[in-house]
Amino acid sequence: MARIALIKIFTGLNLAPAQLSGELQRAGHSSRIIYFKDHHIVDYDQCGDYEITDYPGIFTAADGLKKVWNCYKPFSDKEYRLLIGDLQEFKPDAIGLSVVSGIIREAGIVTQKLREYFPVPFIWGGPGPTLEPERCMAIADLVCINEGEEVIVDLANRLDAQEDISDIPGTWAKKKDGTLVRNPERPLLKLDDLAIPDWQLEHYVHINNFKGRRTGIYPHNLKREYPIMTQRGCPFSCSFCIESRYQDMFGKKNSLRRRDIDLVLQELHWAKKNLDIESVLFYDEVFTVNPRWLDEFLPRYRDEIGLPFWCYTYPTTHTPELLRQLKDAGMVSITMGIQSGSERILKEHFNRPTAITRVLKAAQEIVDLGSDVRGFFDLISKVPFETEDDLRGTFNFLLELPKPIKMLGIAEMTNFPTYDYTRQVDERDSLLASDAVQSKKDSIGKMLGQSDYDYYHKLYLLTRTDMPVEELRAIGGDPSYRQQPELLDAYLTIKPSISFTGISF
Repeated sequence: MARIALIKIFTGLNLAPAQLSGELQRAGHSSRIIYFKDHHIVDYDQCGDYEITDYPGIFTAADGLKKVWNCYKPFSDKEYRLLIGDLQEFKPDAIGLSVVSGIIREAGIVTQKLREYFPVPFIWGGPGPTLEPERCMAIADLVCINEGEEVIVDLANRLDAQEDISDIPGTWAKKKDGTLVRNPERPLLKLDDLAIPDWQLEHYVHINNFKGRRTGIYPHNLKREYPIMTQRGCPFSCSFCIESRYQDMFGKKNSLRRRDIDLVLQELHWAKKNLDIESVLFYDEVFTVNPRWLDEFLPRYRDEIGLPFWCYTYPTTHTPELLRQLKDAGMVSITMGIQSGSERILKEHFNRPTAITRVLKAAQEIVDLGSDVRGFFDLISKVPFETEDDLRGTFNFLLELPKPIKMLGIAEMTNFPTYDYTRQVDERDSLLASDAVQSKKDSIGKMLGQSDYDYYHKLYLLTRTDMPVEELRAIGGDPSYRQQPELLDAYLTIKPSISFTGISF
């Protein structure tokens, strides 16, 4: 039996440690999940008091206040002592880190510190190592490329048998002489072969400077809202989304896979029996695909599980009938990706060629379910390709969008490494930096400033208030608000929501 420690730097939604631990436990190995440090959401003008990850999430909340996600206080000696002490007690044969693109730097700091105490292999997995393996291999001993469930069990089996771990398929590795080995990829997993995620309290540790070391602690709100995915992959290829990058790297054919209904319900039965959950969050990229699967699943979910739930949809993947089925099964809230009210931005830069008329119709279909289903939508802004016409077009679109559809906030675009959207931005920046072709520079247009976005973001938020549309149009045409966007704050009376299902924390 091998002993594998799984470290998740910063608490928050991440199903990977639970899934990997479930695989290890089923294979007869021992695992421990350590959530190391909390990240914070802080007001934009206070973020200077914190460390900030490489790709912080910046957004404007529903009350008009600008926030920064993924801020944290520096790693302290106390936190390191607690982490090292916990690992010394566990005696790991390997240490795994779950790494997203934004925390590669932080994962490196923690790994280097732990190397001083633990002469064991360090394996990194997650989106960060998958997208930037060369960068990660400068620190890690192995990086997992793409899905890691079979990789982590293969590693544990080899450690247990004292076998070579440098040729595990699905990894990059270093031999003892430092030679880099790029092993062949593994095929995409059959989701029905996956274990039930490990949410056993005794396997969890949470370490943070203010609260010290706590055992038997789940991340965030698990005991109230249960997170689950019934599928992997996405039928769409939005340029700003990691799913499109995975499709480029590993192929789109057969990438969208859904779990067997019996296995999904088996997991939910376990969670309902063993955890104090009040609702379910379906974190599928787009839950409303594969109607035949849903036709069978939804009645069984209603009859066997019977908990309220939230899910995600896309403007072209639901119908009024499907929405009624979802509501009948227990859906109390649903989020639809809109991202922009400019068809030009959607088609030319986001690879989302959906007509605005269809988006409006899809939103109305959600509203028609009644007030007992809460509708939300996502919006992305501060896109360097946007012009004044695009921002004004989004405002006009939001004036038509049914008011009951709310948003948690307006996210500013993040240029994650290797994404197609980021490539577009890099090409644009290169062209702007060149003096060779002035006509092309003129065609790109002037990048809008922060004051432009402050103004439009507040206009966008106003469209979700009870203010009449004609009054909104008048405000949108009044130059005094453009010159002083802070004048709009008096109208922003919506309190930000922190829960899709209405549960308070």
